[in-house]
Amino acid sequence: MSTGAIVAIIIGVLILVALMVFLARRGRERRMENMRTEAREHRDQARVRARTAEREQADADEATARANKARAVAEEQAAQARRAEAEAEAKAEHAKHERGHAEELHTRASDIDPDADKGGRSNGLRGRLFKRDRDEEQVDEQEQEERTTRR
Repeated sequence: MSTGAIVAIIIGVLILVALMVFLARRGRERRMENMRTEAREHRDQARVRARTAEREQADADEATARANKARAVAEEQAAQARRAEAEAEAKAEHAKHERGHAEELHTRASDIDPDADKGGRSNGLRGRLFKRDRDEEQVDEQEQEERTTRR
């Protein structure tokens, strides 16, 4: 083998090695560019999903605020209902006390009234007055029983 052939072989090998290095670099650059493109797409999708998540979180926060407000309104209405019920019970108790006192006064008046035995007019009026009171007491007792069974 002559020196020229050896030099040609070495030059050919060097050209092949240079060509392989060049092609390897281009392949790597192409892969890197593909990876950059894919990464960019992932970042874009991540931004879209982050905005969607923020909107959904804002909607959830708003729904929570509405629920809290509705709960507060319901609690206030329940408190008003309890106060009204307590007031109604107090008024019923006061009315019962007043009826008892009125009945005592009618009884005393009947005992004192010299005309009470004549014609029974006073007792008839008293009976009509307090019959209604007894009916109301029965209704009050029934309502009280219903309230205790509901609790």
